[in-house]
Amino acid sequence: MKMNSFSKKELFLHIFSILSYQFNENFATEFLSLYEKMTFKFSKNTGKLKHIYANNILQANYRASLGTFSLTIDAAKRVLNKIKFPTFRVQVQSDVSEFIADGKSVFAKHVKTVDPNLRLGNEVFIVDEQDNLLAVGKLSLPPNYIPYFQFGSAVNVRQGINSKKAKKS
Repeated sequence: MKMNSFSKKELFLHIFSILSYQFNENFATEFLSLYEKMTFKFSKNTGKLKHIYANNILQANYRASLGTFSLTIDAAKRVLNKIKFPTFRVQVQSDVSEFIADGKSVFAKHVKTVDPNLRLGNEVFIVDEQDNLLAVGKLSLPPNYIPYFQFGSAVNVRQGINSKKAKKS
C-alpha cells in the first residue's frame, strides 16, 4: 500500500508506531509534537515516505529498507532537551568535541558514557560532557564493548552541528 494514500491520522499513527519501536513512545510524542506543521515527501515510484519536514526544515529521512528513520541535527536540537540523560546518547570527552561537531566519527576511546539500552545500529545523539548536542549518528559498537576498545569507531557520525549540511538548514 502506498503511504501517500493514507489519511493524515493514519500517517500520524504509522510514523508514531515506527518511532515508538525505534526509540520509545515519549520520543515519538516529542518528535511529532509539530505534526500539524510537518510536511512529508513521498517517493514518486513507490509512494513510500521518504522525508519529514517541520517548518520546511528536514527532520528525518525514512530508510524503507530498514523501516527506520535517520534523524537530522535539527530534529535532535528540537527533541534532545526533552529526553532524560543518558537516553539515546553517547557522551564524549570534551577534548574531542570540536572534531565530533565537525562531523568526524566517534572513536571508542573518547566515549565517556553511553546509554546501556542502546543496540548496535541504533540512532544516537552525540553529546559533550555538559550534555550539549554535537552530532547525530549510528552506533557501530554494542555499548558494553565500548569501554574495552582503544581503537576503532564507536559511532559513525552522519551530521555534526558544525557540518555544512547543518549550517544550510
